Amino acid sequence: MKCFKLLILSVILCFTACKEETKQPEWKLGIQTYTFHKFTLMETLDRSKDLGLHYAEAYFFQTLGKNFTDTAYLNFDIADNVKKQLKEEFAKRDITLYAFGVAFYDTTEEWERFFSFSKDMGIHTVTCEPKLEHLDFVEKLALKYNIEVAIHNHPAPSVYADPDVLFDALEGRDRIMGVCADIGHWKRTGNDPVETLKKFDGRIKVVHIKDLDEKMRDTTWGTGILQVKEVLNELKRQRFNGLVSVEYEDFGDSQLDDIKKVWNILTRTQTRIQRKRLIYRTAFIIARLVL
Repeated sequence: MKCFKLLILSVILCFTACKEETKQPEWKLGIQTYTFHKFTLMETLDRSKDLGLHYAEAYFFQTLGKNFTDTAYLNFDIADNVKKQLKEEFAKRDITLYAFGVAFYDTTEEWERFFSFSKDMGIHTVTCEPKLEHLDFVEKLALKYNIEVAIHNHPAPSVYADPDVLFDALEGRDRIMGVCADIGHWKRTGNDPVETLKKFDGRIKVVHIKDLDEKMRDTTWGTGILQVKEVLNELKRQRFNGLVSVEYEDFGDSQLDDIKKVWNILTRTQTRIQRKRLIYRTAFIIARLVL
């Protein structure tokens, strides 16, 4: 009887461990480079390295800075030798250029050039706000270049300020199309960030992490009006495994400490997730040995 009970327990452990092992999320913790828009891209990378960040979502038109010509800035028409040099600058700081954005274009030709450049640079995801009439074309480009699309939600006049518009725009589309969830902008437009995250369960590709004060201005993370803990718990519930971009829109040098605090909170959260993964792996090994 004891052997039978042990066998049943082992089967349950094995089943649970296998199930959880495949679903445990792994966040990519990084910086939305617009946070440092008052600096050059090279200065941004140096600050990101000092903060211990290993992923970046880079916005266009930022001056490249040291080791580049004075007039060079990030855009899809930079020369091949500049592309190569940029990749080297990211690599030597151990920072993965994970995403470009937030992108806006008026023509299909510009969208094509943007996706082609993103492919050349090894981009995983683009964050953007296409015109509704361009969504079919953008979806085709995403599939053509195998690059995920995460649609962002700026306040009005962006049509995506309304989560219902974004929800309808994504309905029936390939899963390569998803959402860049800016929780601060959702709050600014009167939408509950946690409930809106739930609305897009399974479609979240990127999250812009921030906190706001009562006047809807950037503030130290965890001290404002956003439900920080609830947001993180919802991401864990969804098994989110995309990019978490720390973003400040109005940045000052004093906020480096704020970013460190955000990084520490996210790192602790990620560590707990990894610890849980280790427990399930151990359970899986024990169950396999018993069986």
